[in-house]
Amino acid sequence: MSIRILIFYTLPVFLLTFLPSLFSQTNSIDSLVSVYKNDDQNPINIIKIGEAYAAEKKWDLAINYYEKLVRIDPNNSDYLYRLGGTQAAYSEVVSKFKVLPLINTAKRNLIKSASLNNQHIYSRWALVQILTELPQILGGNKYDAQDYCHEILKISKDHGLLSYHYFHSFQRNEKKIIEFEKKIIDSVTYNPVFFDFNYFNFVLGKILANQNQKKYNTLSIKYLERYISHYSSADRFSLDETYYLLAYSNFKLGNDNSRHFIKLSKEVSINSEKRNYSLIKKIDELNKLINR
Repeated sequence: MSIRILIFYTLPVFLLTFLPSLFSQTNSIDSLVSVYKNDDQNPINIIKIGEAYAAEKKWDLAINYYEKLVRIDPNNSDYLYRLGGTQAAYSEVVSKFKVLPLINTAKRNLIKSASLNNQHIYSRWALVQILTELPQILGGNKYDAQDYCHEILKISKDHGLLSYHYFHSFQRNEKKIIEFEKKIIDSVTYNPVFFDFNYFNFVLGKILANQNQKKYNTLSIKYLERYISHYSSADRFSLDETYYLLAYSNFKLGNDNSRHFIKLSKEVSINSEKRNYSLIKKIDELNKLINR
C-alpha cells in the first residue's frame, strides 16, 4: 500500500483513561504554572497542570508537562502512562503527517510503562485500545491486544473480562460478546465493583439493563447512576443514551421514575449537536410503552 493511501486512514477515538485525578477546579492553570516556575521538580503540581490542560483537550500543552514529568523520573510507569495516553489522544487531532510518529511514540511509552509495572492496568488498557482499533498498517495488532487483555485479567478479573468484551465487540464477534457478557454478569452479581474508569461503569450498566431479571436491572441502575455522577466531557457515551437505559431498567422494574428518565433522555437528545436518530427512535418507542 502506498504512503499516500496510508496517511488518509482515520484514527479511532481512544478512550483516554487517567489515574485518580489530582486536579481540582479550584486550582487555576495560571496558579499551577506559577507554582511550577518556583518549583519545577514538584511532580504532583506538574501532574495537576497536565490534567488541567488535558481536561481542556489542549493535548500538546499537557504533553509538554508530562514530558517534564518523565524527565524527572524516566522509569516511573504512571508518568510514562500519562505521557503515552495523552500522546495517543493528541494523535486524533494532529495533521496526517504527524500521526504515525506520534502514535508510535505513544505505544513505546505505554509498552515501557507496562513493562516496568506488571500490575499497571491502565497502560495495558490503553494498549488494548490502540492495538485493537488501529489498522495493522498503522501498528494495530489483534494478537498483542489479546495478550494485554490476558495480562489485565491476571491483575483484575473484572477489568480483564471487560477488556476482552471491548476487544470482541470491536471485532463484532457475537459469540464471544455473549460469552464474555455472561462471565461479566456472573462476576459483578457475586461481587459488584465500581470503576474509576467511567467507561466500564457504562458498559456494565448497559449489559445489565438488557437482561430480563430484576436483580440485574436493579444493579444496572447503580452502574448507570455512577456513570452520570462521574460524567465529564471526556466520556465516550452520551447522557441521552444513559438516561434511556435508566428509563428502560426502571420501566422493567415497574418504577414510576422511568417517566422522569425518558423525559430527560428525550430533552438531551433533542438538544444534542450530533443527533443519534437510531437512539431517538428507541426513546420514542420506550416513551410510548411507559405512557400507556
